[in-house]
Amino acid sequence: MEAENSPPRGTPFLSMAVGVGVGVVTGMYSMGLQGRAVLKPRLSYFVFSSLGAFLGYKVFHLRQRQAQVIEIRREILLERRAKRLAEEKAQAERE
Repeated sequence: MEAENSPPRGTPFLSMAVGVGVGVVTGMYSMGLQGRAVLKPRLSYFVFSSLGAFLGYKVFHLRQRQAQVIEIRREILLERRAKRLAEEKAQAERE
C-alpha cells in the first residue's frame, strides 16, 4: 500500500502514451462523424497523436508540480502546528 504523500505514479512516457491513444481515438471519432473511412492512414492521426502526446507530457509535469506544492504546504502546516502546540504547552506551564 502506498504512503499518503507519495508522488504521482507513472512516467512521462506512460502519460504520453495515454495522450497518443486519446488523440488517435479522437481523430478516428471525428473521421467517423464525417462519414470518412476510419482506418485509412491520414495525416490528421499524426497531428492528433502529436497533440495528445504533448498534452499527456504537460499533464504529467503538472501533476508532479502539484504534488511538490502540496508537500511544501504540508510541511509548512506541520511546522505551524508544532509551533502552536509548543506555545500552548509553554503557556499552560506558566499558568
